Amino acid sequence: MMKKYFYYQKPLVLAVLFSLFFLPSCDLSSGPDDPELNERLQIQNFLSDNDTLDFQLTSSGLYYLDYIPGTGLQAETHDTAYIFYAIHYINRSILDSNLDTSDTLIKPVNEGELIPGFDEALTYMKEGGTSLFILPSKLAYGEQGNYFIPPYTPFICQINLVKLVKHID
Repeated sequence: MMKKYFYYQKPLVLAVLFSLFFLPSCDLSSGPDDPELNERLQIQNFLSDNDTLDFQLTSSGLYYLDYIPGTGLQAETHDTAYIFYAIHYINRSILDSNLDTSDTLIKPVNEGELIPGFDEALTYMKEGGTSLFILPSKLAYGEQGNYFIPPYTPFICQINLVKLVKHID
């Protein structure tokens, strides 16, 4: 009876031993399951699919395209920006937008009230302009994500800077 029991358990024991000794040596951190690599590939694929758009890469990793150049004042830290915006996932599904509303977002420029990439993006704009930005996750919600936003999620942002009030010292 004991012999029969062991006979049926032998494949299970061998499978467990195999997994204990051989699977830990597999490097599963690279390849398509690597979230950082996957994010970089998403951004590169977006840029390749939209190669007629001349995005500029900044030192922080933000991609910037002055789609409709503004003719007004240059946005600077502490100015107050009146903006319309749309934030999309890299697959173009919408995350947030006020474009089809009359609700202008009013925020100080580069004071940390917005995600870092959005703050930085405003500093590249002039009043009256519309720009497109690709924000890597390190300039958005990072490796932790936020509520319903997964970790390592890049975004595409359209920002219309409709009005700028200069900061007075």
